[in-house]
Amino acid sequence: MTTDSATAALYAQALQSTAADPSHCTVPWGVCPEHGGTLKSQAGKGSWCTDFTCFNVWPYDRLDVACTEPATHTVQADDGDRYVVCDGHALTARTQITDGQVLPGLPA
Repeated sequence: MTTDSATAALYAQALQSTAADPSHCTVPWGVCPEHGGTLKSQAGKGSWCTDFTCFNVWPYDRLDVACTEPATHTVQADDGDRYVVCDGHALTARTQITDGQVLPGLPA
């Protein structure tokens, strides 16, 4: 999986979270559960999805908190690492990873 070092550190954290609770998304930042990495936020005003067809809003800074969505997909890196993500993070991962796969379902 090709990522910059900051993102690699966050994915390492996700791997640890997968081991701790394999039923929840392990990515340490939020996304729109329907559109992926389309969130904007502003201090004191919460977060919102920027997809023009979406009306999702949250009264808190969803970008800066760990994702709370249930895990539905497994991201499998070519080196064998894998972690579980929600629908929104799976959408985003499909566009951002180059040396891995996003698979439906959770690891056995």
